[in-house]
Amino acid sequence: MPRNKEFDYDEKLVTARDLFWKKGYNATTMNDLVDTLAINRSSLYLAYGNKHELFIKSLGNYIQQKDKQYSHAAKKSKKPLEAIRHIILSVTVSAIKDTNCLFTNSVFELATTDTEVSSILRKQTLKAVDLFEQLLNQAKADGSLKSSKEPRALAHYLVSGLVSIYNTQILFNDAALTKQTAEILIGSINN
Repeated sequence: MPRNKEFDYDEKLVTARDLFWKKGYNATTMNDLVDTLAINRSSLYLAYGNKHELFIKSLGNYIQQKDKQYSHAAKKSKKPLEAIRHIILSVTVSAIKDTNCLFTNSVFELATTDTEVSSILRKQTLKAVDLFEQLLNQAKADGSLKSSKEPRALAHYLVSGLVSIYNTQILFNDAALTKQTAEILIGSINN
């Protein structure tokens, strides 16, 4: 008769996610995972699969968290440009508070070498681009977007700018500079 799991699956997944987040995929060993999750190796394999499978699940968990964050931030205003501003500011707060981003780390560490991770990251990036493009098209329709920039290209630019917010905070650990970076990104929308 199989033993019941003696741990909370989702709680341990978040713990693994945070470890990958702090150390990166390549620097995280199975021993690190066993020690940090405080479960035995066989339970880890049975519950989550190998290191790569656990990383994919962890990345999926992180992406779900970011989707909720963006959605919550966007809903703070019915005005589309204000919704974009709220999303960018929520990313700024996360960057300052967390000083890291599993998504950004994964882009730079794995996107060129791991096709599965690259596919997940690309899909998520396009989802964010679609959200920004939708808001920009609404702003164009209501007259609040004065820029002649193509909304899809501007949406791509804004999403790449989110990465620059994390980059600034990770490299310089300077909240004032990170907030300035975000404000410049916001200001670029109608320029």
